[in-house]
Amino acid sequence: MGFKREEVSVLLAQCHRRCCICHRFCGVKIETDHIVPKEESGDDSISNAIPVCFECHAEIHGYNDKHPRGRKFLPDELRLHKEQWIIFCTERPQLLLEASRATDVGPLQALIDELQFNRVVAGKYQIEELGCMYHTNQFNRSINDGAIAILKEDIRDAILKAYYEMDTTNSIVAALWHQPKGANPWNVMANNIQARNQRLVGIIEGTIGQMLKFLGKEQ
Repeated sequence: MGFKREEVSVLLAQCHRRCCICHRFCGVKIETDHIVPKEESGDDSISNAIPVCFECHAEIHGYNDKHPRGRKFLPDELRLHKEQWIIFCTERPQLLLEASRATDVGPLQALIDELQFNRVVAGKYQIEELGCMYHTNQFNRSINDGAIAILKEDIRDAILKAYYEMDTTNSIVAALWHQPKGANPWNVMANNIQARNQRLVGIIEGTIGQMLKFLGKEQ
């Protein structure tokens, strides 16, 4: 069912579309998350909703309980973040005019966006379409930011497998550029890339699906 739309509108106005945890302005890149997850008996009342940016939302849900690193966001803390920020926005709104409005979707959301582009690359099977490299910038960013390290094993392993396959394919594509087209080595490499791309379609789609489901964004 989800939160009531009219109540969400009031809540977003109260927090000025800023994340209740990091306080960044989000614009449309904001989500209302459950303070107590529905699978833990949380309900859809607006008192159980907290507006958060993509990055904080990902960190709230991305924590690996089996191999904990850092400190997990708990419902009591999330509730305090929400209450304190709403009070601040209500009592001192003039200070928001001086605050930065710079936005950032966060490493995990950016990783999903990159995977969606790479899904397009993987869908190119024809010889004349080969040559586009898979993007890995957001994967490297996620590694550097420690965003992947906190994830549960199945999500983390799916991401690592997908990018291993994509990076390996990139190496073959780079080698293809240095071969004369039509020569035997070129044909072997091109066939290899075609086969890898076909296989990567399912791998990438599966990884995106796992991430969206885990972050509560089923399509």
